Amino acid sequence: MPEPGFTDEHLAMLLQASRDFAFEQIAQGMVLLPFATCVKPDGDMTFVRFAEPGTELSPDEVLALTETELAQEAGKDGLIAAAVVSGVRLNEPHEGMEDAVRVHVEAPGFARQFLAFYAMTEGGTKVAPGKLVPFEADAVIFSN
Repeated sequence: MPEPGFTDEHLAMLLQASRDFAFEQIAQGMVLLPFATCVKPDGDMTFVRFAEPGTELSPDEVLALTETELAQEAGKDGLIAAAVVSGVRLNEPHEGMEDAVRVHVEAPGFARQFLAFYAMTEGGTKVAPGKLVPFEADAVIFSN
């Protein structure tokens, strides 16, 4: 459970907003580069990218950059929670779905990772969400 001030309901909203924004990008045919959903101390929630489509950085490098930048901001008390979002190609389909979005959600004292499975429908123009599965995770943003 997160520290007081940021509730489970807030974390659920952060997870939902992150997943929905990723699915919107995928439905529009965009490459899903890792991005962050940040919650500032005033409660403002924003989406942030540290690399743009067409970057020469690999998705793993963009993911590492995103985590590093968020950790620095959290270390300056500039964040009360954040999610790091990236695409995942599964080695084996899960209930017929070959793709997922990984959402790593953190607040001080809380870290959890979720896989949001999905399939493309209607000729690849619509995202059909599948199960949302939680996993244990280590803190990478609020680890100090």
